[in-house]
Amino acid sequence: MLIDESRVERLVVHRVGNPSRDESLQLSERASSVDDEVSGLLLDGYLKGIVSDKKKHLFFHESELNLNEIYHYSRQFFRGELDFLEVSHRIAKHLYARSQHPNISAGDLLVILFSGLSDGDASQRGLGVFKSEIRDEFLTLVDSGDVIDIRHATGINPKLIDKGALILENGPTVYAVDRLGHSAKFWLDDFLKVMRVPDAASSSRMVASVVEQLSSEIEDPVEQSRFKDEVLTLCGTEEEVSTGQLSAAAEKYVPREQVSQAFDSAAESYGFALDEEARLPAQGVAKRLERTLSKVNIPHGISLLLPSGMTLQNVQTLSDEGELTVTLTLARHD
Repeated sequence: MLIDESRVERLVVHRVGNPSRDESLQLSERASSVDDEVSGLLLDGYLKGIVSDKKKHLFFHESELNLNEIYHYSRQFFRGELDFLEVSHRIAKHLYARSQHPNISAGDLLVILFSGLSDGDASQRGLGVFKSEIRDEFLTLVDSGDVIDIRHATGINPKLIDKGALILENGPTVYAVDRLGHSAKFWLDDFLKVMRVPDAASSSRMVASVVEQLSSEIEDPVEQSRFKDEVLTLCGTEEEVSTGQLSAAAEKYVPREQVSQAFDSAAESYGFALDEEARLPAQGVAKRLERTLSKVNIPHGISLLLPSGMTLQNVQTLSDEGELTVTLTLARHD
């Protein structure tokens, strides 16, 4: 997404509380005035800070996409069926209705209309929705002529996005971020209802986490080592690997249901799912796995870090009068 020619066309600010704490929803009845300085801060802070492939998501709904409220409201606005103030009111009301979790803080909601966004082919508009929950404290200087005074003030830092979304005019794509989502993931899951669009890096991280989890669930240390060697060999001989290939390798050592459960759990954590045909850069997966899979758990709570190029052939343990002897047989593999 190219944003060099972008402009701020309209801006309105609402204040959204938490209804479970009897906090109110305060709606502005007109748009705010935006001068060049404010516009520059919004473009350099909010817009530049949210346009990233790592933040790319898609709107979804379990039965019908138009039942997704934010997607539906934004389509109505871009088709000219709602004016800017009305769509901002509907967005704010929807956010207020979804803000009942006790960990959700009150905050200022900025709805911004951007123009001049480009996907490389055509220019389009974007509807920015940003909620600021944390006010920064700072000092200002006041020059009265004979003295320069210092004052305390609070305000919003546009370079630090608490919660944000950029809804594009063309298609269901939305850039979204929730910096404070560790306490309540309502912004992405309940308010926007979006799924992350996986890129190569995030897909590799997700699959690597699944392989690491499955490896730790293999009780036999020799089988652990063999699983590690098989995965790294697969990644070392192919430019790309599929999730199906990695699943097939894992199913030799753990039940299929266990493999499916591990992928389902990772999909929930990462916000996206991968089908069996999804192709991943083999080198990227191997790099994330090599150090982790070099660690093999052997009996009595002992972990072994295997040297590069070595595989575990056998483990023998002998416990005698409080002493533990562990004999390892290692072999070098090509």
